Amino acid sequence: MAVRYKLSRVKRLSGQDAFRRVFTKGASAADAALVVYALDNGLPHGRIGLSVGRKHGGAVQRNRIKRLLREAFRLEQHDMTAGFDYVCVPRDMAASTLAAVRASITKLARQAATRAKTRRA
Repeated sequence: MAVRYKLSRVKRLSGQDAFRRVFTKGASAADAALVVYALDNGLPHGRIGLSVGRKHGGAVQRNRIKRLLREAFRLEQHDMTAGFDYVCVPRDMAASTLAAVRASITKLARQAATRAKTRRA
């Protein structure tokens, strides 16, 4: 069976309580461009949430960053640890390319998931 790269609604994190739970109970990993928080969700798939603040510019710039992060997650979701909620908070992504964001999100999601597993144990 071929790998599906669809990003359906069930793979998106929504609601203030869900974000708060990941921020308070989850583990994080960061690099110069991105911070990723991870928390076990008990589901067979991962979910992504995005938190892009106003410091990144107007709505057009913020939406570009969100599209870039969603696309990177969509393409890399099968290489990430399944069963985790991921919240991505960009730091400095003004000149980031899709390839750089894909590499960053995969590496940071793995690190954060590993830290969340050891924290839980």
